[in-house]
Amino acid sequence: MKRLVTVTGPVAAAQMDGYLIEERLLDRIMIQVIDKGDGNLEIVFDERDQRYLSQFSAAQLAEWLQETMLHVEAACPLETREGKPAWIADEAPPRARSSIKAMRPARQEHDLPAGLEFLRRT
Repeated sequence: MKRLVTVTGPVAAAQMDGYLIEERLLDRIMIQVIDKGDGNLEIVFDERDQRYLSQFSAAQLAEWLQETMLHVEAACPLETREGKPAWIADEAPPRARSSIKAMRPARQEHDLPAGLEFLRRT
């Protein structure tokens, strides 16, 4: 499972500058990486940039988002809205609880048959 994390723990969203995808056209256009919580990440353009992005075709936008996905999977630099560094980490799925219970520790005082008393811990 993929998770977005910072040094302080998991986060719901991070972003990257579009400059890494298309230097001149997407400079300072923030691309959002959203953790859906089920191991899937969603990549979308920030809402505030939609007016600027409306001049490009849907096919071009989809191509940029696909390229962004490749960059994100290759560990490109991400940051939170507050500017903290973020990255993607693999999280192991939770393990199912085992039905096997731990054994009780041996009792210190127990009766040993005659002849085996030397086994008593002292």
